[in-house]
Parts: sequence; C-alpha cells; structure tokens
Amino acid sequence: MPTGIVGEFLDLKAETDADVLAMQCGDFYEFFADDAELVADELDLTVSQKSSHGSSYPMAGVPLSELTPYVKALVERGYRVAVADQYETDDGHAREITRVVTPGTLLETADDDARYLAAVVRKDDAPDAPDGPYGLALADVTTGRFLVTEVDTAGDLRAELYRFDPAEVLPGPRVRNDDGLLGAVREDLSGSVSVFDAEAFAPGRATHAVREQFGRETADSVGIDSDLALRAAGAVLGYVEETGAGVLASITRLTAYGDDDHVAVDATTQRNLELTETMRGDSEGSLFETVDHTVTAAGGRLLREWITRPRRDGGELTRRLDGGGRRSR
Repeated sequence: MPTGIVGEFLDLKAETDADVLAMQCGDFYEFFADDAELVADELDLTVSQKSSHGSSYPMAGVPLSELTPYVKALVERGYRVAVADQYETDDGHAREITRVVTPGTLLETADDDARYLAAVVRKDDAPDAPDGPYGLALADVTTGRFLVTEVDTAGDLRAELYRFDPAEVLPGPRVRNDDGLLGAVREDLSGSVSVFDAEAFAPGRATHAVREQFGRETADSVGIDSDLALRAAGAVLGYVEETGAGVLASITRLTAYGDDDHVAVDATTQRNLELTETMRGDSEGSLFETVDHTVTAAGGRLLREWITRPRRDGGELTRRLDGGGRRSR
C-alpha cells in the first residue's frame, strides 16, 4: 500500500464516487495514479513520476490559481471532479474533500444556455399506471431558478427534458430501473445521468428539505399540489448540498408550472421543426439561432423557453411581439 502523499490521495479518492480527484498540495492541485493519466490524456498535461513505498506513480498537477478551467473542461466532458483542499492543523496540515463538481453543479460557465440540474421521480406504488405520472424538478445553479411540475406520461417527461436539456439528470429509485426511459433520455439529451442516494427521494426527507430551503408554507403558496414534484425538488436540493456547490443560499425562488396555458410540443416534434437545433444536431440554422438577437444570457434563455414551450394566450403572444418590435426600432 502506498503511503505519504500518494496514499493520502488514494484514501481520499476512495471516499468519493467522483471520476477524478484534484488534491491540493501547497501551491498546486495534484492528480496521481490513474487520475493523472486521465487528465493528461484529456487536458494535455505533462505526467511525471512520484515515488512512494518503493513504487512509482504517475503524477500531474496544475497551479492553485488555474484549477477552475481544468475542472470546467473535465466536467464539460462528462466527468465528476472531486476537489480536496488543504488546511492547517496543530501537527502541520491535512486535506479533505470540500466539493464535487458535476455537470449540473458547474458554476464557472460562459455558455448562454441555462445549465439545469434535473431530478425525475415516478410513483412507487402504481402497478396499474406503467407510464407515469412523473415528478420533475429543474434547478439552474448559476441563477438560482428552481422549477417543479408533474407530467402524466413518459412522452410528456421526454418533451420537458428535451426542452430544458439539463446538463445532469438524477433519476429516482423507480426511474433508474426503467431502461427504456433512460435510454430515451440519453438519446434526447446532451447531458449525463447520475445515480444519487435513493433516500433523498423519499417523501418525508424530500418534503423536509423543501420546507427548510423555501419555508414551510411555500409549497402551498406557489401551488405545488404534487407529492412527486416535491420529492424531485427535495432530491435536487440534497444533491446540491452534498456536492458542496455552495449555492443553496441563492436558491430562494420556487416556481410550480403546468401545461394548461402552453402548447405541448414533444421531443420528436421539437427536433423535426428544428426549433433549437437542426436535424443534424447543429444550432446554426435552427429557428432559435435565426431569430435570436438577445444581448444577455438571460434573454437568450427566455427566448429559447418561449420557442420550445409556446403560450396559448393570443394576448400574451401579441404583447411579446409588440415588445420585440419596440425594442428593435
């Protein structure tokens, strides 16, 4: 067994289910063993060797101030990256994992699109309802936006996920065993699917998490009448807390939404109409790319939402058109 720095690294790595660990060693974050080989291949880092207990281990590192772009690059390629920071003790110093950066909890992004973390829950005791209903929660950790809803069928769920295109999806206990649905989700989305603690989706624990985050009366006041939606919301909050993203304090607005006032556009129709990407999978040439003259990331996100989930209210559509006309003059 390796000792010293390498042994400490491997012990910390064993504590997490992350794909890669970056461990602070003074003014550098170091990667050892298989992790060093992985980041060297992915990020073109130089690999050296570190001796420990008579053996030699691959080692790669980046300066303390330059970790963020490397973590961002790894996460955008689908890796979960744990970060272990160094702190001082009476005997010198020690290290502990302080956060795990995942596709849905990445904060450092210049992408104009929202970066949603989603959780999906299906009823546990509905053998007579093989196709739903489903609870869905979506959080954009970069803005604090938090949306919840319930949909009736797997087709409706796929349409909502396709519309928001979350960077990471957390399937609940029943959903994670539905190979057909998960296969369709992976086919529809560009993001990743991550397995999270099943207990986080339990009704009592999830409801408690929502009440602690938003206040006891919030669920009723914003019109959430779905236990499934609450369970999905609680799981998202639990995941954000466990990964150490440090953004729970900024998630303060809970919004429930339904489908009564919108036109349902399923994933296949959105793709065939080339609303946000062409049939080849490119954004260039899509309706969104053609009409998008917004000047802020938030504006682009709103326009994308309007296009993929159009309103039924003619008066609201006219107001939007009039507003766009005034701005363009």
